[in-house]
Amino acid sequence: MAKDRSPEPRDVNGYKHGRVPREVRRGQLLELAEELFMEKGYGGFSIDDLCRAAGVSRPIVYEHFGSKDGIYVACLRRIRAEFEQALLAAAAGGADLATTTARSSEAWFSILERDPRRWSLVYGGTTGLVGPLADQLGDLRDTTVQQIAMLIARYAPDAQPEQVNLWAHAVSGAGEQLGRWWLRNPDIPRGRIIAFFADFLYAAANHLIESSAHPAAADVASAKEPLEPVGQPGAVGGLPRSA
Repeated sequence: MAKDRSPEPRDVNGYKHGRVPREVRRGQLLELAEELFMEKGYGGFSIDDLCRAAGVSRPIVYEHFGSKDGIYVACLRRIRAEFEQALLAAAAGGADLATTTARSSEAWFSILERDPRRWSLVYGGTTGLVGPLADQLGDLRDTTVQQIAMLIARYAPDAQPEQVNLWAHAVSGAGEQLGRWWLRNPDIPRGRIIAFFADFLYAAANHLIESSAHPAAADVASAKEPLEPVGQPGAVGGLPRSA
């Protein structure tokens, strides 16, 4: 006789099965889905696995999220919002540009160090996703970039919206890539990573501020021949490059 594969009903936060409030159920499903995505990746995740872990039927999952893609986007949106809140809180305490970039760098890499699996789920460089799902993930990234743009705009009041947007995209991508590199090179002390990125942010921010305040000088500088790279081959800002 075939075994019964239906999910086993269970209580959630003290609520009996069948009496779980909608938001409590949604939170439970997101927590479990996060774990499954971190364990199996997007490709290995299945709604049936989530149903078994939560003790619910497929219609309940579909009622909350509509599809596997819907669950994935909801998980990433929740994690991004949590991380962004921590970053904005850290940046808000900065009295000046140097303090703001230092506090932001500290918060960013502290999040990564504290929760590398959740960080990687959001920023780990998922590839191969196309169509509407890729567009939704792009929208999430754009929301994060907008938050960064709002922060730098406080210090660069003369910058045009396009300049601010370009800057925010550039530093967002740099922060994510440096984070991925650090995960592959965990022997580098956190303090060195933070100091490097804080210096990078500060220099990049000052360049935006100065170039927007003196656009004519920036145009002249951009027309010059590019300089030869300086420094030791295979090193970036004093940090060794991984093989």
